Amino acid sequence: MSDAPENDAPDHRAQDVFPEPTPVDPADDPDRLVIPAHVRTSPRFGRMIGTGVGIGIVAAMILALVLPNSTGTGRFLVFLLLALGLSLLGALIGGALATGLDRPYRPARPDRPARTDRGAQS
Repeated sequence: MSDAPENDAPDHRAQDVFPEPTPVDPADDPDRLVIPAHVRTSPRFGRMIGTGVGIGIVAAMILALVLPNSTGTGRFLVFLLLALGLSLLGALIGGALATGLDRPYRPARPDRPARTDRGAQS
C-alpha cells in the first residue's frame, strides 16, 4: 500500500502544458531582427575615483605608521589628516585618468591629411 499511482503509464500532462517551441523565421518576426550596435567601453568614473580614494587612504595609513611621531597630536590625527589630503589627491588623479581614458578613439581617415599645427590659425 503506497501513494504511488496504480497504473504505470507515464503522465503526459506536462507535455500539454509546456509544448515544444516551434522555430521562428527571423524574416517573419521583426522583433527578432539583429541591429548592429557599437559597445562603448568607457571607464566607470565613480569606480576610478573610488579607487583613487582607496589608494590615498592606504598610502596615508602606511605613512602614518612609518613617519616618526614627533608631534604631541598622536598617530591617529596624523593618519586622519593624511587620509583627507591623500584621498582628495587620489580622487582628483582617478578622475583625471578616467577623463583621459574616456576620449573616443578616432582612427586617422585616409582622405584627410593629418593636422600638425595643433590648432594654430594662419
